[in-house]
This record gives sequence, structure tokens and C-alpha cells, in this order.
Amino acid sequence: MVRRLGILLIILALLIPAGGTAEMAWKQDTEGQKMLKRYTEQANRLLTEGGEMPVNSLFEMYSGFAVMGITAEPDAEMPESVEITVKLSPETLLTLQLRVSDVSRFPLIAASFLKALYGDGMTMEDALRIPKDRADRALGTPDNSFLEPVEEMNGTVPRVYYAYYPNQYHDGVNWIQMTLVFPMAGTWDGTGLIVGQDGRREGSGLAPEDEGDPDYEGYFSQDDYQHLEYFATPTPEPDSAAMEQLDRELRVQK
Repeated sequence: MVRRLGILLIILALLIPAGGTAEMAWKQDTEGQKMLKRYTEQANRLLTEGGEMPVNSLFEMYSGFAVMGITAEPDAEMPESVEITVKLSPETLLTLQLRVSDVSRFPLIAASFLKALYGDGMTMEDALRIPKDRADRALGTPDNSFLEPVEEMNGTVPRVYYAYYPNQYHDGVNWIQMTLVFPMAGTWDGTGLIVGQDGRREGSGLAPEDEGDPDYEGYFSQDDYQHLEYFATPTPEPDSAAMEQLDRELRVQK
């Protein structure tokens, strides 16, 4: 009896994936959903190689958004210390928000999602650089928050923003966050290959922090500040009240 029980336990151990890597219940009704699956699998490979647990719980998945996480056991019902919210379109991924309550785990998790996007165009060392800087800032002054305003409009290159919320929900837990804005549909295929990006820097794609405008909140390759667009005031319509007022002002000036 004891021998049979031992054999049964061995069989069960072999059936249960190590490290919480059970296959998640992916929906693949749209290309965006299929892309999220491919992208997460790329990130999971990097997470596992770095000694971190993979994304192993899928809490919600619809055509417009998905919520995932890294949990102690796979297929958990509620998020724990790593929450990932992704906005989707039918064709592609729009944004990814990563939130981690254990700041020390943040650099590797964030870097894995960054490198999964850029693939061979980014080294892991480059991917880790800014997430580690933000985590060090949070650990160095744990009571001081920081926030980089997010522009979610998708351009031809990815953009990334960081935030830190100490004791956000008054429960003693500090959250550090990365928001990744994906490039437009057609500029990448969800497997770490980015195509057709005019002006993308060779190599990692990361713009050094000491280059350009210090207030520029996106840190990926030079996109000519596409998320800071300025629009001239349009000329009033000929038959509008605004145009009549402009005509009167011009006559007075003459």
C-alpha cells in the first residue's frame, strides 16, 4: 500500500508542471488575443531564464482587455503581488500595465516584457537598465512617490513609463508600475520582431536618459517626440461669428 501511494505521488508530481507553468486558458478569437499569447510566452521564457516565476494565471480575457498575473500557484482566482493588465484591439496589443508590490522583483519582470517586445534588438542588460534605476529609486526613498505621465496614443515605436505608489491603498504595501505603449498594428508580430520603424536606433532601441529633453517621459528609441504633438489653431470658418470678430479686429488695427 505504501509503495503504491509513493508511485501515485511520483506520477502526480510529474503531471503538475514545475514552477507554476500550467497552460493558461487563452482565448484566441482575434489576432490581438493570439499576439498576447505569443508575447507572454516570450516573456515567460525570459522570466524563467532569469530565475523568476512565469506569468501563470489568466484572470480575465476579452477582445478588448486581459488581466494576468504571477501567482504562487497557477490558475489562481485573484491577483497577488504581480498584476498585468493589457488593452487589446482586434489586430494587436495597445498597452500593458505591469504592477509589482515586491519592488526587488520589478526589474527582471519589467525587463522580460521589454526584451520580449524587442527580441534580438535589445540585450537583457539594456532591458534591465531603466527598470533597475526606478526600483533603486523606490527602495532608496520608499516614502517618496514618482509618476511619469502616460500618453497612450500608439505610434511607430514603443514607449514606456514608470510610476511608484507607496502605501497606495493604505495597507502598508508599495506598488511600482511600468506602462508599455505598443507600436501600431503592423509594426511588430508579437514574437519580438519589430518591422518598418523609420528612425529606430540600431541595437537596443533604448534612448540614453541624458539625451534630449529631460522632461521627455518616453525612454525608447528616438520617435521625434511623436507623443508630444502640437496643433495650430485652425482658421475660423468664413461665415462663422469668429471670422466676423476677426475681420472687425483687423479693420480696427488698420
